[in-house]
Amino acid sequence: MDTTVPRVSERRVHVAPLGHERDRIVEPLRRYGADVVYLLADAPARDAARGTVDFEAAAAGPDGSRVEVDGLTDYQRDAWAAAAEFASVRALPVELADVYDVLGVTTTIAAKHGAGEPAGDRLFANVSTGPRIAAVGVAIACMIVGARPYSVEPETHRHDVREEPLTAGVAETVDLPIYPMDAPTTDQVAVLGRLHERDDDHLTTDKWNLIEWARERDLSFLRKAGESRTAKYRALETHVLDPLLDRGYVELEDVGRSDTVRLTETGRRVFFAFQHKLGGE
Repeated sequence: MDTTVPRVSERRVHVAPLGHERDRIVEPLRRYGADVVYLLADAPARDAARGTVDFEAAAAGPDGSRVEVDGLTDYQRDAWAAAAEFASVRALPVELADVYDVLGVTTTIAAKHGAGEPAGDRLFANVSTGPRIAAVGVAIACMIVGARPYSVEPETHRHDVREEPLTAGVAETVDLPIYPMDAPTTDQVAVLGRLHERDDDHLTTDKWNLIEWARERDLSFLRKAGESRTAKYRALETHVLDPLLDRGYVELEDVGRSDTVRLTETGRRVFFAFQHKLGGE
């Protein structure tokens, strides 16, 4: 794990799924001086869009959190309390079996703390303490935002998670490799959001509708496109639609003299994962 001394104004922010663990959650936080900890508590039926985070409720502690505290095991509650002895702990409800929810929540946390930015906080994420799907979501998020994922090897294993944690003690903390990921641009996420919004209202969307909508919102891909209709179409296709088509996030359908742009299910999930890029829009 990266143990270099942070700047005076920089905080060490950790993300850890609150799975069937205690020591593998708490000890790395204590050992490496976590300042802020986000515990991702499983909420299979949470009533919120993927990737959304209620930071105000999370900061309110167990009494104000949206996490169902009574549904946690004794050792999960103990892990929360133990981490709170030395760090600011914020528990968040997340559907740990949904990789896009985990991915979206983690990238939203990163955006909140300016992770990867010169004046931002330093973000770390534990990929050992939740189900495998959650580990994948957290790891991909780290690749996207430039955070440091880490894996924690237990000293011993136990088996009945209804009675006690799955593991005990910490033998070693191992850095995981970081690979850059080609995330969608802010303009591309905005267009995915527009398609999602229109689809929810059962409305079709063609290219010119997207161009007019983008012009009203001053999206960057149109700023240097020129005034001709052809130039605007070319800018939309080059900077937005072609990359989204290549990745399977949208589809085109010929309807008369225009193309209808449709959001795929993968595109919808990607929007949920990256909607933090739109800030307060």
